[in-house]
Amino acid sequence: MTKETYVNITQPFRDNPKMARGIHMANKICTLSMYLAYPLLILYMFLMRDAYVARVIMVPLDSFIILSVFRYFVNRPRPYEKFELPPVIAKDTKGKSFPSRHVFSAMVIAMTFLLASPWSWLGVLFVVVAVLLAIVRVLSGVHFISDVVAGAGFAIVAAVVGYIVI
Repeated sequence: MTKETYVNITQPFRDNPKMARGIHMANKICTLSMYLAYPLLILYMFLMRDAYVARVIMVPLDSFIILSVFRYFVNRPRPYEKFELPPVIAKDTKGKSFPSRHVFSAMVIAMTFLLASPWSWLGVLFVVVAVLLAIVRVLSGVHFISDVVAGAGFAIVAAVVGYIVI
């Protein structure tokens, strides 16, 4: 991504406070919905004594740890660092942009609902939410497109391997 592309993507949100609040709210709603749904799924599966509950905990946890270690070593700068422009969403984190951990988390939770829960229809809905979160993270200037694509891709692979292959 070039600086010009970055400016073209993010400037409308920086210039319009209403749009900036909207993108900030979308980020919060997408993130919160996933982080509330996942523990509720675990609780439900635990109360129902579902033997799959351990896998529903371990697949996202193990893959989150692997992704975090990888991201630590890559330590790619964020768009607002690289181009020295303020992000739309207030953020001052340095590096650790690739891959997006927000998008990874949202997508691995979505895939967990899709592949390992009694409510796979919610998985489809949460995949849409994860994609929306990916779009928001790029529009807000905190991630490059490749960051969110890699985060989603890693989540899908981790879920398929963790829930189907193994």
